[in-house]
Amino acid sequence: MNINICLIGKGIVGTSLIQLLYQKKKFFEQKFNLNFIVNSIFEIDGALINEKGINLKEVLDVGGDFRNLPYWRKDAKAIDLISKLDISICIEATPTNPKSGEPGLSHIIEALNNGIDVISSNKGPFYLEYNRIKNLAKQNNCYVKFEATVASCVPSLGIKEELSGNEIIGIKAILNGTSNFILSRMTAEGVDFPLALKEAQELGYAESDPTLDIDGYDAAGKLVILANELLGWLKTIADVKVEGISKVTPHAIELAKLDGYVIKHLAIAENGELLVEPRLIDKHSPLNISGTLNIVELETKYAGPIILMGRGAGGFEAASAIINDLISISIKRGYTA
Repeated sequence: MNINICLIGKGIVGTSLIQLLYQKKKFFEQKFNLNFIVNSIFEIDGALINEKGINLKEVLDVGGDFRNLPYWRKDAKAIDLISKLDISICIEATPTNPKSGEPGLSHIIEALNNGIDVISSNKGPFYLEYNRIKNLAKQNNCYVKFEATVASCVPSLGIKEELSGNEIIGIKAILNGTSNFILSRMTAEGVDFPLALKEAQELGYAESDPTLDIDGYDAAGKLVILANELLGWLKTIADVKVEGISKVTPHAIELAKLDGYVIKHLAIAENGELLVEPRLIDKHSPLNISGTLNIVELETKYAGPIILMGRGAGGFEAASAIINDLISISIKRGYTA
């Protein structure tokens, strides 16, 4: 079965996805009878468009020189062409705009309005306009999946289907690898916050402007998505009480140690409230993870806590989540053998 795809955003995640689609082509054909055809790859200043299918190896081989390929169309915009191309699934992988969700939000809405299923790694639209997107998908009989928006390859959203006989009643999580790395370094080495942040930046774990990470807004957005999808809430990021980690001191960490605790930046959804803040947790708690890992603890009504942990960021990690969503939609649509 041939499935036409458009990819919006050829950054780290988009390029990693192209590589996985190319590498796993035979696997998709042999196991699922699926042939994913990427007929358009949009960037901010134009697009690669070939309605018969783009040669992914060629795109990978030329690297950053993809604009020199003969089917590059300068100034082509996804918002103008989504409705005109033959597309079954639109993958939105542009950077997150925390204030407006744009241009990703408009891309998603345009695709759904044209009956096109959507997969997104861009979390902004979902923590700002979750209810609008879900309602639009329902109205147009479309699937919209966004596993990569929360903890990348960790199946924190997909687990909902596996727990359909249970009930998720609360969430505690560590959802930002940058903040977790900084607190881990402060705990292990006794360094202060500025030094730990500088180390995180030198290692590539923190951006040159780390505000969204260290102030808690990245984790807050992810928590909104988790709570809406798993708990059935209708929240936005404006509903989250947020406190960052910049005020955590080595002295506070040492005092916590004396009592058998550590300080972690937790994202919590319980009793109708959303909270992101530094919290004391027992040093033996499963939430006491180090480095850049993410962890999600789901409190269930009939089975107690269920814990998911793994690498919550990275190009191939996010791309693998997108691949899972691609296969899931293909199965639901009956595209597979």
